[in-house]
Amino acid sequence: MSIKLNAAETRPSATEVLRRLQEGNRRFVAGEPEHGHDVAAARRHAEEQNPVAAIFTCVDSRVTAEALFDQDFGQLIVVRTAGHVPDRAAIGSLEFAVAKLAVSLIVVLGHGHCGAIELGVKAARDTIEGTAAPSGSMSYLVGQLYRSSAQALREDPENPNEAAMRLQVMHTVAELRAAKDLAAADVVGARYDLGSGLVRLVD
Repeated sequence: MSIKLNAAETRPSATEVLRRLQEGNRRFVAGEPEHGHDVAAARRHAEEQNPVAAIFTCVDSRVTAEALFDQDFGQLIVVRTAGHVPDRAAIGSLEFAVAKLAVSLIVVLGHGHCGAIELGVKAARDTIEGTAAPSGSMSYLVGQLYRSSAQALREDPENPNEAAMRLQVMHTVAELRAAKDLAAADVVGARYDLGSGLVRLVD
């Protein structure tokens, strides 16, 4: 079932939206998507949009929310930063989605083999070992990922990259749930597996 509304329909609850996204992911994994993302579909939504979910995910080129949830044009707001770092622009974009487009669900979507997370873990390890921390254009990103990375090294030194990704998702979910301007939407965390295509909730 696709997410498609018109003016006469009631906007679905966050629970219903999440169910539809999970159904879309099952279609994607099964190789049976409903949406081909052709120009005719783009034209149908050219005049207006009625998204019901916002996906906050990484900039990684392998993570394409509309495809992995099998959703069409006009159905998802997608906000992306490296390592899904919730900077001011990202949070402001999510606030816009909730306040102006009335989305009922925000999904914080991490993924395996995340280069930004790996960078954060390396920087945390270098800091712990006394190696100079990175500087320059990447220092902001590393700084934002440091808490999750350092915690992952303490809690799961054998697999810190995976642990850091999950912690970053959970920290971001907690931050967004605490934001008063996002209170009208439910916020959940999830992980996308690049190999299988599966999206699973993170709690």
